[in-house]
Amino acid sequence: MNNIINWLLKDDTPEVKYRAMTELLGMSKDELEVKKAYENLLDSKILSLVMDKFKLNKKWEDINALLALTEFGLTRIDVPIDEYIERIIKNMNLSMKCAKILLLRNLVALGYYEHPWVQEQIPLVFSTIRQDGTVRCLDKTKKTNDSKLLDMGCYRQTTTYLLLGAELKKIGIILPQFEPLIKFYMNHYVAFHSDAPEKVIIEDMAGTFYPIDHVHMGLQMIMYGLSVLGEANHPNCEKAWALLDSKKDIESKYILSQSFAEPYFNVGMVGQPNKWVTLYVLLSEKYRTK
Repeated sequence: MNNIINWLLKDDTPEVKYRAMTELLGMSKDELEVKKAYENLLDSKILSLVMDKFKLNKKWEDINALLALTEFGLTRIDVPIDEYIERIIKNMNLSMKCAKILLLRNLVALGYYEHPWVQEQIPLVFSTIRQDGTVRCLDKTKKTNDSKLLDMGCYRQTTTYLLLGAELKKIGIILPQFEPLIKFYMNHYVAFHSDAPEKVIIEDMAGTFYPIDHVHMGLQMIMYGLSVLGEANHPNCEKAWALLDSKKDIESKYILSQSFAEPYFNVGMVGQPNKWVTLYVLLSEKYRTK
């Protein structure tokens, strides 16, 4: 395990190092080592490239930049993004409907839970969770949804609610809709069809896709969400844990199965051991054992 931690803490990936120090190892931000890692991240090329996305004044670049900052473990205190947040909210429209829940997840993680728009939207969006724990496919033009769940339940969109729920739980917010949401994953052994238990619901979500967006999320993200919400030790999760464990190499580093053709930040090569996927699995194990 020490070899894996040392790999995550290498200076060549300051964004992974900082997130690992603060969330995985639980180190205080006042510690000298963490302060140094923090300064290196703020001065890094990868953060500079992410912040440059805001200068383009394009809504999807704004969305991707916020996602990257969230993944790095930064908040509004660390980077000057308040004006961009207002711009994103102002530009929110129907074309971004599937991205809204993940945007809320990012805003909560970035320290905007008290923002009036966030306060208004969170109860509103969770009111759409149905009794079976899913949400409908938001694209009314689609006759079917790729998850093939009953009544056009969308597995991808439902998973964005799971990640939003996890971020809310981390700041002490627990909503009654978490219960049916979690029950849905338990009823499907996390990622499998209830009527065909040997078949995954969505192939790429049974792999280790990274980085994420509102459509593409790997299994490590689902297990992270369930772990934070305190449900990852349920017996119905064992099958998913075994599937996730099948993605690691002989050194216990997890392989990146898929990514975007042009990721919005550099995450490493597909088919190679991946620090981000490994970090999320270790974070899942940490929350799972709490």
